[in-house]
Amino acid sequence: MFGQDDPDSEPSWLDDISTMVVDDDSMMTSLIDITLRAIGLENIYTINDPRQALDFLAEGINGIQLVVCDMDMPEVSGIDVLERVRKDIPRIPFLMLTANRSSDAVTKAAELGVSGYMVKPFQQADLQEKVKLLLTRRYGKQILSNRPASPD
Repeated sequence: MFGQDDPDSEPSWLDDISTMVVDDDSMMTSLIDITLRAIGLENIYTINDPRQALDFLAEGINGIQLVVCDMDMPEVSGIDVLERVRKDIPRIPFLMLTANRSSDAVTKAAELGVSGYMVKPFQQADLQEKVKLLLTRRYGKQILSNRPASPD
């Protein structure tokens, strides 16, 4: 099943973390991808059709350890994606992005256990800091350390 909450499969380094980025705006997913790679995340799945995100999750894809998702998307909302993720792996860091901070959906996301949210537009540095905070809360501060060099 998708993303078992198994402590043995927890990441040790930033570049071990598999991230799913969901936004119906391809420019936004590209921006988020570049921003997250700049802090050391490497395994990033960008998805522009939220229905594909649900399919991706339903396929039992293992190893997703961070989700960054837009709230306001056609047909399938970020709330729908959050509900699916929380059903399978309740503790995964889930960052919701929204252009409307006062929406009822923000309240619903909080009720479903969203890890954090950011209002669009945002600064890249703010996104990086928020992601680092969420990862540190979930996986510990060591997650931000550099991977030790392997002996030659």
